[in-house]
Amino acid sequence: MKFINSVTVVVFALLLSCQPKSSEQLQNEIDSIANRWVPDKRVGICELNLVKRVGEEMVLKGESLFPEAKTEILQLLLSKGITVIDSVVILPDSIKIPKNWGVVTLSVANLRSKPTHSAELVSQAIMGTPVRVLKEDDVWLFVQTPDLYLAWTNESSVQLMSRSEINQWRNSERLIFTESYGTVYSDSRQTNVLSDLVAGAIVIKKSENKNVFEVNLPDGRLGFISNLNWLNFKQWKDSVSLIDENMINTGKHLLGFPYMWGGTSSKAMDCSGFVKTVCFLNGIVLERDASQQIKHGKEIDITSGWEKLQKGDLLFFGSKRTHRVVHVGIYIGNGEVIHSSGSVRINSLDKNSDNYSNYLSSTLLGARRIIGFTPEQGYLPLRLHSWY
Repeated sequence: MKFINSVTVVVFALLLSCQPKSSEQLQNEIDSIANRWVPDKRVGICELNLVKRVGEEMVLKGESLFPEAKTEILQLLLSKGITVIDSVVILPDSIKIPKNWGVVTLSVANLRSKPTHSAELVSQAIMGTPVRVLKEDDVWLFVQTPDLYLAWTNESSVQLMSRSEINQWRNSERLIFTESYGTVYSDSRQTNVLSDLVAGAIVIKKSENKNVFEVNLPDGRLGFISNLNWLNFKQWKDSVSLIDENMINTGKHLLGFPYMWGGTSSKAMDCSGFVKTVCFLNGIVLERDASQQIKHGKEIDITSGWEKLQKGDLLFFGSKRTHRVVHVGIYIGNGEVIHSSGSVRINSLDKNSDNYSNYLSSTLLGARRIIGFTPEQGYLPLRLHSWY
């Protein structure tokens, strides 16, 4: 009798082991694959969910930037004997948004965490920035900027373009603005304002007359600008280079400019937005946040202090207990850091200096040398970036 009961238990256990895993276990496996494809949700999407309908029918729903991730998950489910209905949306959603490229039309477009004006400002994009348009929600567009950052912006901020239209924009004769602030006028006498400008703005040149350029803004508006502080974009991006003196000069040109959470323009900027702006104006598209920027470049040993640092190195600050990066600045030599905190300012790591910052000194976590670093995703020269 005991023998029969033992066999029954073994057979029952084997039968259970052959049954499909619970929905929770399957979802965990799906999430594991999704997280491998998108370890940082600031720059990628892969949100897939297995849903059970009436009866035994299963549906895979959600959205992803990566069709390969969806394929891997479907193969996983098939290997377990589970047949599902594929309802995954691969972004960009070309059915709802046939024109899934765009160029920023405002001097500065605000990028938010959710499709509402009350949502957190997470970043910005300046006039002439190319974006991928992934989906829409009423008057809001979900876009990806050249640093791959994902956010929502109002549809009035972007000129939608087809692939052929964005290629035409890329092949046009463009100009880049190199001063911190400027104006586009609607008339050649430059009396009526059409738009303001910030450093790095890009427009299309139509003609030149004496000291004035006739230009098209990204949305087609005709404008007139002084030919001062403008450079041919192609020539500029092919020749500009990230070197220490250029970084420092660009940073110092922004001294006193206000701090703003989420800001990434010469109007106002947060700490990583300041670093990102300085890098862009020297030909590098760098990732958005300090916790992303620390992934790039050569790590510099700071265990003995700041003696091994070189001008142009990025310094990262935060909690030494958790090693969480919350602040970034640029080393300018002699123990000094230029950074955005309240405003763009210079502070020293040297206790004997008048501009010494105990906060910076006590929270210094690491340093990275990005000058001369090998291009990679997240640290890419403009001349190599296909979006431009």
